Amino acid sequence: MHTREVQQHADLERELPDSAVPEQCSVAALDCMDMAVFVVDGELHLLHANAAATQLLERDTALRRHGDKLLQESAGVGKSLARMVHTAVDQVNGEASLQALCLPRRGRQPLLLTVAPFLPLEDLSWQQPCAIVMAGDPEAHRLSREVLRQLFDLTPAEAGVAQALAHGEALEDIAMALDVSLHTVKTHLQKLFRKTGTRRQGELVAMLHGTPAATVRGYPFG
Repeated sequence: MHTREVQQHADLERELPDSAVPEQCSVAALDCMDMAVFVVDGELHLLHANAAATQLLERDTALRRHGDKLLQESAGVGKSLARMVHTAVDQVNGEASLQALCLPRRGRQPLLLTVAPFLPLEDLSWQQPCAIVMAGDPEAHRLSREVLRQLFDLTPAEAGVAQALAHGEALEDIAMALDVSLHTVKTHLQKLFRKTGTRRQGELVAMLHGTPAATVRGYPFG
């Protein structure tokens, strides 16, 4: 984080009661995310993994756990997870910046990584500078129809069309999947424009990916 952001965070921590944001709430917040989140030290030792990260390691090979380390399956000649983590750890007390890496997967969409530096709070069990590794799996991520429905007061059919559009499906394919006419899908699209305040399909998709439905897992948590 930048110096100003660090100071703002510290000020907020002082203003909140000691019990307002316990460590267990931080863990619960991470577990409700659809994004896989790992916390590693400079040597790639895995310090924490949220629920989505644990599931990712169970079904994927682009990232894997070897002992207590998080490893990239095939290291390229350019950027690598190890290099990005080392850079992030070095930036913890300086000018921080995000780093990104696209991990190819044979016959599948790539796994998308973002790495950021992280200095744990004093009350956490581990204190050393470390890095947050966020992994997005385009194939596994699906926006929640129910959250979309509630956000924009959509009908179930409109929410289904919105979800499909957000994941790159063509209008013709949506009509076939829903067993309705293309005219019906286009009618739903016009209603989506009106209810979301958008005018174009690209603008609608961008808004959908900016909603809480784009980050929250599709089941209760707690």
